[in-house]
Amino acid sequence: MVLNSVQVDVSISMDNENETGENLVEGAFQHGLNEKLDQTSPERDDIPEGVPADEPYVGQEFESEAAAHAFYNAYATRVGFIIRVSKLSRSRRDGSAIGRALVCNKEGFRMADKREKIVRQRAETRVGCRAMILVRKVSSGKWVVTKFVKEHTHPLTPGKGRRDCIYDQYPNEHNKIRELTQQLAIEKKRAATYKRHLELIFEQIEEHNESLSKKIQHIVDGVREMENKEQQSRV
Repeated sequence: MVLNSVQVDVSISMDNENETGENLVEGAFQHGLNEKLDQTSPERDDIPEGVPADEPYVGQEFESEAAAHAFYNAYATRVGFIIRVSKLSRSRRDGSAIGRALVCNKEGFRMADKREKIVRQRAETRVGCRAMILVRKVSSGKWVVTKFVKEHTHPLTPGKGRRDCIYDQYPNEHNKIRELTQQLAIEKKRAATYKRHLELIFEQIEEHNESLSKKIQHIVDGVREMENKEQQSRV
């Protein structure tokens, strides 16, 4: 099939996510790629036999990269996995985006973290899954699926939303969050109780100070009265 050679070309151009252009033969590859895709890409309503209408297929066309992303995301939600935006290929001529890889969020493997001896062990979420699609912008301005890997290397959760999928991937973390939330609520109540006790103590101190001030003032007044009487008696 002609698209097999197209997939090879696209894989070459998308190996490096941070590249701003392809190699010196990009111009020739790009021209040949556009011609092949223009000739072989079916229309959106010309779905290959045996392919469900809501499943990606090589040659499928989209009006934009965003439309391809939305379609694959809806497909992922129905099948039961989460997508991640991955490698980007840019034109060497003007720097515009011409290719994008959308992968399963379990793609690849997590790099070892030197801090793991200090901080708690994080849950493993990447298992080397290869499910993905590659979309490429052709001369017509449309984005075409040039590669589609359907199979996953992990169990799927059909019918679950993105949030439920994330909860399934991080069960321990969410249990800990729930426990910490409950502890936080308890500590807030305890802090409110302590605050009220402190307010009562301050009120008692203030009342005691007022009472003490009155007593002192009473003594001072008594002393002054006695002094005045002594002075008057001397006169």
